[in-house]
Amino acid sequence: MRLAIALVGAVLLFCALFVRSYTVPPAPDRRGGTVVSLALPNRALFGSPRADCLGTPEAEPVIACLIASVNRARSDAIPLLSFGFSPTCYDLSQRIALIGRDAAAAEARLAQIARFGW
Repeated sequence: MRLAIALVGAVLLFCALFVRSYTVPPAPDRRGGTVVSLALPNRALFGSPRADCLGTPEAEPVIACLIASVNRARSDAIPLLSFGFSPTCYDLSQRIALIGRDAAAAEARLAQIARFGW
């Protein structure tokens, strides 16, 4: 019995490695929302379009990166849950996006991103 429980637990932990989410804030041209999906673990647990675009060159337009990031997250994953915009998930994804980055450069890029409602 313990072996069966341990096996089920190991399978669930392995599957949890592939659970990812991303949050897109509401804007006049789109509904915001948080999507939880199964995807390769190549993004943060609380993935963010903003996190993908923080490391791009400053001369590169940020809106193209944001749209591409969301499209990549949608096409590369199998959606499990989709619910309305969650400010908690949004804030958490932003904090995770800033981990290990130069704070001043990241804040400047986030200011550019915020101008587009992201």
